[in-house]
Amino acid sequence: MKSTEKQRAPQVRVLPEHVARKIAAGEVIDRPYATVRELLDNAIDSGASSIDLSLQGGGIDEVTVSDDGCGMDKDDLEVCWLPHATSKISSVEDLESARTLGFRGEALASIAACARLEILTSQGREGLRLSIQGGKSLGIEGHPAAPGTSVSMKDLFYNMPARRRFLKSAQAETRLCTRIFMEKAAAHPEVSFRLFREGKLKQFFPAGRHIDRVKAAWPRLAPEAAWWQTEVNGNGFQLIMVHARPESSRRDRQGIQIYANRRRIDEFALVQAVEHAYDAWMPGGAFPLAFIFLEIDPQLVDFNIHPAKKEARFRDIGAIRQRLIEGLKDKLTGEAYSRSQSTIPSIPQGQLEIKDQNPKNAPQPSTFVPGGSFYKLKNTGYSSAAAPKAPWTHSPSKQNAEKFAHATKEREKLPRYSPQPLKQSVPFRYLGQAMGVFLIAERESALYLVDQHAAHERVIYEEMCHAAPATVNLLIPLPLDLDARAKMKIELRKERLSSLGICVEKKDDSWDITGIPQAATGMEQEIAQFLEEGAGDAESLEKALWADLACKAAVKDHHVLDDDAAERLLEKTFALPTPRCPHGRPLWFAINREELFELVGRTV
Repeated sequence: MKSTEKQRAPQVRVLPEHVARKIAAGEVIDRPYATVRELLDNAIDSGASSIDLSLQGGGIDEVTVSDDGCGMDKDDLEVCWLPHATSKISSVEDLESARTLGFRGEALASIAACARLEILTSQGREGLRLSIQGGKSLGIEGHPAAPGTSVSMKDLFYNMPARRRFLKSAQAETRLCTRIFMEKAAAHPEVSFRLFREGKLKQFFPAGRHIDRVKAAWPRLAPEAAWWQTEVNGNGFQLIMVHARPESSRRDRQGIQIYANRRRIDEFALVQAVEHAYDAWMPGGAFPLAFIFLEIDPQLVDFNIHPAKKEARFRDIGAIRQRLIEGLKDKLTGEAYSRSQSTIPSIPQGQLEIKDQNPKNAPQPSTFVPGGSFYKLKNTGYSSAAAPKAPWTHSPSKQNAEKFAHATKEREKLPRYSPQPLKQSVPFRYLGQAMGVFLIAERESALYLVDQHAAHERVIYEEMCHAAPATVNLLIPLPLDLDARAKMKIELRKERLSSLGICVEKKDDSWDITGIPQAATGMEQEIAQFLEEGAGDAESLEKALWADLACKAAVKDHHVLDDDAAERLLEKTFALPTPRCPHGRPLWFAINREELFELVGRTV
């Protein structure tokens, strides 16, 4: 017979202190790297000028952080490991002005609840040692200790076997601990950092500037000469930006790191700001390298929203974002070209053989179709035949060729020229075409060597980006040859493609193109290839599409332009707001009269 009595609800109880501590510890200390983060924060807050991190067994067996900071006296040592014991704040109001990395007083208490903890400290006099096991103090005793504090955590989760089983391998945990170490070192270049693993020194970063620390910590990200340090100020904040030249990039956003008041945070608005600043210099699918260090008035930011302080709320994120974009763009557009002083030995006279300077198959001039679209070449269409080879070849002796190759490899690579937008409506004089690649023009007492393909590519790109959204329907749908991955991308991007003027329809398990943008009339095959390759990052699909189409439509190297076509291309090029192709390459190299006279030894 069924019981009609209601089941009684479990009684509400107050958890025993040792159970509550273990639960709280799991929120703050979930892996060895969390211990590293908390102990490094405490060491930095102590005013240390030198900090050492030592790892054993990926931090599972032992994590030790030693500093030469202010140290603690006996009274501090007795309470430092208790819950919510802190020297950083004393009231809720203090949160609004806290400049320290730690302030909650949870780190040592959490570690003490789930590991064996030992603290050695000295203020320059007699040293003290505190040992804690199972969340209970084993007492304080005198012990030799260097000035500062050394905190050692051993056997993480020894009393919580279920949690210990979920830890990764020692190698995986080491990687995470090392990443935290690198981030703390990057944010505090004024402090010397050392990393030991299994008793061996693995990293040493002496005190220096932000740019020095980034170069030392991430030497493989970019060449040393590729890094800049840019500093700008705003209302209540300062930005120190260590960022790389556009030629150095990654295929993901891992090279963009944001720090606020020396904390690494996740703030996508500022990551996007960096991308936006580099947009004109970066090809589609490439992302810049930038370490952004924001120093802001504590009253304008709140870090008390995440246990690990990975997130922050800013009172005016828009102002910070705008100033960040302005600072990066100013540096990118204003960086002057600097010549390398290194030289390459020239090939001796008599070793250079010129062959057939006037071949019968030299390319014939092309002209733009009168009244047609600016980027349509007469008798070439969008997919022109492969350009003929250069009409001459170099045949130096083998010995000199080897010397030349060796010298080229050994010399320092020239930094890429960084052009700036030009004044509008300034007259120029077209002088001719050189090397099948460059258009030469004289403008305001300077010579401009314009890369005809890159310039034409940017002009087409701008026309496509700013064209009125309109779709031209195809009389015969164009079938797409898609693999499973590309089909999935088409499915996800159908609406986005439609907003760009590309209409696609699904029939059974296949897809057809039924419409293309009016600005890309005649480029059905190029659009099909773009979609079949699954090209374009989801967040930069439009840029990737127009950049791809512009590159395929632009005039190629060794196409000879008549004077009228060249002058029209130069006119549009010099009026561009961004003097770089969609893939980030500069459109021209300029040299003024004074520089040219100096090169040939003439008096200006």
